[in-house]
Amino acid sequence: MSNDFLRRVDAKIARALSRVRLGFRAVLTALDTTPGVQLLQADGLAGEQLQASEVFQQFGFTSAPPAGSQCIVLPLGGKTAHSVIVATEHGNYRVQALKSGEVCVYNQAGAKITLKQDKVVAIECDKLEVRAKDEIDMTAARIRLRASQRMGLYAPVWDLGGDEDGADCEGVWRGNLHITGTSRADVDHITGGVSLVHHVHPENDGGGPTDEPIGI
Repeated sequence: MSNDFLRRVDAKIARALSRVRLGFRAVLTALDTTPGVQLLQADGLAGEQLQASEVFQQFGFTSAPPAGSQCIVLPLGGKTAHSVIVATEHGNYRVQALKSGEVCVYNQAGAKITLKQDKVVAIECDKLEVRAKDEIDMTAARIRLRASQRMGLYAPVWDLGGDEDGADCEGVWRGNLHITGTSRADVDHITGGVSLVHHVHPENDGGGPTDEPIGI
């Protein structure tokens, strides 16, 4: 087999491969989130113009990458016109302060949920909304919720206690408390060391102490 023949074969293979577009990078310019699969417009780094390329993401997770995001484009069948987007990234918004093994879900506005080391889950946002159709169950050795302005908790029935029976439980409220409805206690109300159930005081006419209050 002559060298000339081998060169001709190599040349034909090279020409065939040149017509097959390999994966490449692009920069997102516009995004349509209304279809079942998002459609993207982007400019390829080699001058390609992508129109209505499908953006494929993992099941159970969806995001709308902002303009300027970098994309990894995979031309199906080696044709740019049949390209799909398999990954997106934007360096201006990506959370960088992660340790090995940590995971973070974030958005362009800076809200994020970070799964940290030692089984710590950190949520950072300006407003947190939790909505459950039936029940919210929070079980932990210690739960700490902080807000700088207001925390609203709304439900037809509240059940707070050490366990479902309320045994061995003590609650501490720091600050003023304004109750717009009726306050009830199965055992007693004690205010300033004075028991509401066992409270007695001298009669107004100077007689002996009154009887304890009669419950209703």
